[in-house]
Amino acid sequence: MTRARYAIPGLICLLAFALRMIALDTRPAWYDDAFAIFLAEQNFSAIFSGTAADTMPPLYYALLHLWIPRVGATPFALRMLSVALSLLSVALMYAIGARAFGSRAGLFAMLFTALAAFQMYHAQELRMYAPLALGALVFVYGVLRAFVIASRKSFAMTAIVLGTAIALYSHNLAFVTLLAADVYFVLRRDGRALARLIALQAIGAVLFLPWLAYVPGQVAKIQRAFWTQPPGIADILQMLVVFTTYLPLPALVLGVALFVSIFVTALAALYLARNRRVWSPALGLLGAVALAPPAILFALSYLIRPVFVPRGAVASSLAYYAILGMIAARASRRARIAIVTGAGILALMILPFYYSAWGEWRRAPFADADQFLRAQMQPGDLILHDNKLSFFSMRFYDRALPHEFLADPAGSANDTFARGSQEAMQIFPVELDAAVRGRARVWFVIFQTALDQTAEEGRAHGNLAAMDAAMRRADVAAFGDLRIYRYETR
Repeated sequence: MTRARYAIPGLICLLAFALRMIALDTRPAWYDDAFAIFLAEQNFSAIFSGTAADTMPPLYYALLHLWIPRVGATPFALRMLSVALSLLSVALMYAIGARAFGSRAGLFAMLFTALAAFQMYHAQELRMYAPLALGALVFVYGVLRAFVIASRKSFAMTAIVLGTAIALYSHNLAFVTLLAADVYFVLRRDGRALARLIALQAIGAVLFLPWLAYVPGQVAKIQRAFWTQPPGIADILQMLVVFTTYLPLPALVLGVALFVSIFVTALAALYLARNRRVWSPALGLLGAVALAPPAILFALSYLIRPVFVPRGAVASSLAYYAILGMIAARASRRARIAIVTGAGILALMILPFYYSAWGEWRRAPFADADQFLRAQMQPGDLILHDNKLSFFSMRFYDRALPHEFLADPAGSANDTFARGSQEAMQIFPVELDAAVRGRARVWFVIFQTALDQTAEEGRAHGNLAAMDAAMRRADVAAFGDLRIYRYETR
């Protein structure tokens, strides 16, 4: 490839990088972010034991553990790991699109991935979805080259094995994407390719064997501690909107996002139905990756605890962008200009809401709250959090303050901070009575959303009521959805 042919992919990568850098330092770190940081700061033994007690494999935490001493522990530096992994995915989207449908399709696939708020979200999160997406793409690229395009098979087979292992060590739902390729060869009735693929997947799974023993316990925890309603049509539409635009959004913009999402998908389906000549093995594989994981997750949600969530099918969104890229590449020049313009306008409409973390009560201005408390604190004061959600974030921003938190009700859907994870991080909840005993002042931190939920149920919030019984409520300060009550002795 000449330097000129590298220019446009390079510019799209720069665009993706620029969009992922916006608000990287100012976007508040929420509970999941802080959980990852506190666990990644431990040694490998603690990381593995703490992760085994949680719900995910350890790869991301191990990578973050290696990242921290080299770049620092600021939110900006920590998030750069996910940004880097996301940029590798953007580049790999070009390779997949170009191999499957031609270089122009690869450029469109890159562009759609670069602009997608769903991809930016996971590029700015301190979570395992960026390595999951990358591992899945490495796997899909390997399958494409080994069995569909049939070029450099030894390289492709290595990619299948490594992609399988990376995906499995990133997320326990990775298997739904890996199964999508098997589904494709089953539908094609290509038993030979299916057998060879399964053999390569088995080699990748062998690399995963050291962790496999912990998976049943992690699944059991999900069954015990997490709950969402079984999915329906609304959830399917939600996944489509997330892939195409973004959620959550204000009502007026949501209507536009829903229309655009349905319109784009319907237009793509209509094009494929009317143009059978574009159908190819590569399209079939990517179609399976786009459709099979959500279908598998949908079915599983009626057999086990519901797991129908967009992030579990992050690779499906990438396959969706690759198919849209193929369709855009085959449009007329005027239509291609309109597509690029429309994608840019859509991004300009959606991204401001993404960057402002619209509607995300969990992303309160924790650093500001810590700064407020530091200015108000007196010797002997305690900061007591209603639960771990606010505690983790505020402790991350200021570890010198005396933060403590109350345990979630045992066995409840919120009781997700396992004892093994607590021991790995040396972070434990406290009892309210023991924590406030002998204190002249206590700052009680709680989300307004939690208070609203109990009010809707017609009852008082238990921990707030216990604080009112133990001490005198003096005043309250608000930081986004966060409420900080100052209590004093009676």
